[in-house]
Amino acid sequence: MANVFLKRKRKKRLELGHPWVFQSEVDYIEGDFEPGDFVNVYNHQRHFLAKGYINPKSQMIVRVLTQNPNDEFNAHFFMNRIRQAWAYRERMLPGVRSCRAIYGEADFLPGLIVDKYEDVLVVQILSLGMEKRKEWILQALLNVFQPKAIYLRNDVHVRELEGLKQEKGFWYGTCDTNVQIE
Repeated sequence: MANVFLKRKRKKRLELGHPWVFQSEVDYIEGDFEPGDFVNVYNHQRHFLAKGYINPKSQMIVRVLTQNPNDEFNAHFFMNRIRQAWAYRERMLPGVRSCRAIYGEADFLPGLIVDKYEDVLVVQILSLGMEKRKEWILQALLNVFQPKAIYLRNDVHVRELEGLKQEKGFWYGTCDTNVQIE
């Protein structure tokens, strides 16, 4: 995993819980990486701050997934994050059947938006890091929600800024695109 080192004179947003590292905050990067790979983030004194995924094409060069140095990124990690996000919605909105189920950065899943309409999910994957984990995300959504169908709405301009193509259509299953919700 490559290591991203931040400049000494920068706003300390990351230490306050901000989910992004901007290009202008990076001093240097040690190690090889491909866009979308996971990286460690350190301050100028080599103190660990966070882990996330990197995309040098984006102004938000690193999107933070965790501030725990012991977290390992795998299918299980994404399953747990999605399960935690849904448990939080259920706790705040008991019995909810339709709502925004995953709020991207707010649920420590930057670049992933999931809306639940009864037993149909509508998903937006807005970042390269999430796009590269698409299969992990799909398996987690199927496990946590058991939906009848999942529809992708990746037809937004921000994907092009990430180097991704726009697309929309069913990702899993099929259903009427008019879904009645309560």
